Amino acid sequence: MSGHEMRKHALRRYLVFRIKLMEFLDIDAMRQGLEKNEFLPRTPVNRITTDFIAALRTAEISWFAIFIDQTRNGTNVLDLWKELFPQHTTEIDTAWAQMKPAWVFVRKFRDEAGFHSGKPTAFFNARADILVQRKLIDPALEEFKNLLGKMLRAEKTELADWEKAVDELLDEQEAAHGFQYKRDEFKKYLMIPKAIA
Repeated sequence: MSGHEMRKHALRRYLVFRIKLMEFLDIDAMRQGLEKNEFLPRTPVNRITTDFIAALRTAEISWFAIFIDQTRNGTNVLDLWKELFPQHTTEIDTAWAQMKPAWVFVRKFRDEAGFHSGKPTAFFNARADILVQRKLIDPALEEFKNLLGKMLRAEKTELADWEKAVDELLDEQEAAHGFQYKRDEFKKYLMIPKAIA
């Protein structure tokens, strides 16, 4: 694969990450809003706010696992960031060193109790680990969010071909599926600087 094709592929993987990231950020915003009692969900089964917070935490931890997972089905955003933002490699590696102690518990939770359901014992063990290992998991999640903020800010100056790559992929998808994306709205959703200027 040529250097141009590798870059194109990396930017397209990054677009998938950014779409999943918006879902992650939406979940995080809802969880934080519930924690601050800014809104109360309606429920027919007498669940209370803390029940919803726990459910959103399950999703948030599972998304976190997908983002840093280096297997075939994972996003492996740490390596993707290093490819797209090579000048931040040391910073990314340092952040990963802070997250890594929690990784075994985060991955196990995602696989056995988050986005998948293991056998009952594995399911409950994974959920228990998330509670018992909270002093590892909470800082790892915060480290990821801090690094994420830095990478999003870096897009504005260090990812000059980002908007063009999004346009090319949307052109292909529109031709293949016969519908039109609302380009400006899509780009605002992804926070592309030219779209929000």
